[in-house]
Amino acid sequence: MKTTRLFSTLILAVCLGCGTLMAQNAPQKVCPAKAGKGTCAKMTPEQRMDMQAARMGKQLMLDDAKLAQFTTLYKEYLTALKDCRPAPAEPSAEAVKPCERTDAQIQQDIEKRFEVRQKVLDTQKKYYNSFKKILNARQLEKVFSMDRPGKMHKRMGQKPCPMMQGRMGKPGQMPVPGCPNQCPEAPQAPQGK
Repeated sequence: MKTTRLFSTLILAVCLGCGTLMAQNAPQKVCPAKAGKGTCAKMTPEQRMDMQAARMGKQLMLDDAKLAQFTTLYKEYLTALKDCRPAPAEPSAEAVKPCERTDAQIQQDIEKRFEVRQKVLDTQKKYYNSFKKILNARQLEKVFSMDRPGKMHKRMGQKPCPMMQGRMGKPGQMPVPGCPNQCPEAPQAPQGK
């Protein structure tokens, strides 16, 4: 009895040790763009933009002539969107913590966000007219649909959270009528007023 326990414990220890060794000797990740050049290095913003444009062109299934037009226009569009957003603020010794801001600073931050959103919207409208000459309506929809909360879950094969999809309303509000997650005993708030 003792020898079988000792023997099974020894086999278990050897199996766990081999599993650990195999996990440590896993091959290094290789970039698809640099297949023959070794391990994955950090991409420059231009390389990232090129890959993003190539991926979008592949999703849209464009022919070669339209793909060339689309790629240059899409890179311009991504650059214009990047220019709309403010540069990240450098941390300084005088930086104010979010809880210590004054009302005027909070209002100024909100107005800055409004300005950024307006610049992004103007850029999207401008490039929409340019893209409209090359793409059809379904392709335009793919280009202008930004990643929203919940899309990452779909990519990973998970169900999105109902709160992130807007089906349950905002926190502190009653759920939208017809939401499958609402409690049947909960009273409904008056609608339409």
